[in-house]
Amino acid sequence: MDENTIGLVKAAKRGKISAFETLFLQEKEYLYRTAFLYMKNESDALDLVQECILQCMLSIGKLRNPEYFRTWMTRILINCARQEWKKKGRFVQAEAEEEQAVSEKVISREEQMDLYHAIDNLAYPYNVIIIQKYFAGMKLDEIAQMLEMPIGTVKVYHARAKSRLREFLEED
Repeated sequence: MDENTIGLVKAAKRGKISAFETLFLQEKEYLYRTAFLYMKNESDALDLVQECILQCMLSIGKLRNPEYFRTWMTRILINCARQEWKKKGRFVQAEAEEEQAVSEKVISREEQMDLYHAIDNLAYPYNVIIIQKYFAGMKLDEIAQMLEMPIGTVKVYHARAKSRLREFLEED
């Protein structure tokens, strides 16, 4: 994270609304893409982003390390998504845009749907690890920090999640 962004985070922590606004304008695309991965539709994703921003505004003073602002914000977004899933009584997961395919090779729309369905069937935190690693481009150590889990645990969960995805996709 660059020094300018760290300065904005520190200013936002002190209550400067314009700094907070600038931070979220910088992160709006990332927030929306991530929210869309979790909620599967535009309306729910926008609602999720709105709730995330509100929660971030209310708790920015609790952020200890300004350099981890994005990780902190992502954790809040995921927690907001989990609350929405509980409200709806179902576990909704990611249907991403085509350019966010998991691998570099081009896969058909049907294969994409199978993949998203397989991700839907993963339990928390396996689904979060897969989405954050392959769709949001986070590293496993960043995911571990975001989920407040040891890196070894995240690595094990990552391997299990890939194995379960593979099994599910081979069945189809």
